[in-house]
Amino acid sequence: MAETPEASDETLFAAWRAGDETACETLFRRYQGPLGRHLARMLGDPAAAEDVVVETFLRLHRHRDRVRPGQALRPLVWTIARNLARNRLRAQRLWRWVPLRAAEPERPVPPPAAGSGEIQQRVTAAFAALPLAQREAASLRLLGELSLEEIAEVTGVPLGTVKSRLFHALHRLRVLLADLDPEKE
Repeated sequence: MAETPEASDETLFAAWRAGDETACETLFRRYQGPLGRHLARMLGDPAAAEDVVVETFLRLHRHRDRVRPGQALRPLVWTIARNLARNRLRAQRLWRWVPLRAAEPERPVPPPAAGSGEIQQRVTAAFAALPLAQREAASLRLLGELSLEEIAEVTGVPLGTVKSRLFHALHRLRVLLADLDPEKE
């Protein structure tokens, strides 16, 4: 019995627009993991990343009639998520400047997730040490598995800029995490 090929994002989106809710669920599940991992690196907060993934699909649903037939869905989804994450980061920066924040009650820092080891913490810290543009490029490539062309489309920068950002990000990550290389032992 031959396997049926997996439906493309565009086919699922067309079915979703036609009212098929299972197509929406399939698209959401398809993007939830890679998009969530990328956003967690960008925002430094897995819970906020989950919120942004959900908000991404709410926006996609709300504006689904604006998507041109045949338009590639993958770059659109990543662009929406990127813009929402950048807005959230911008808002966080602004809140640090507002003096009323001191009046808010202290929130306890959540304990690290079960099973998170030293290596995961080191990788998270290394990503956080990158400038935002490099962190975004590395995360889109490594966690989102986007092509260089898709990263250029999502970020709105030329392909050469994407290559440069990715080169510098990967170089910096290699330097920061050099002692974790098993071949050097």
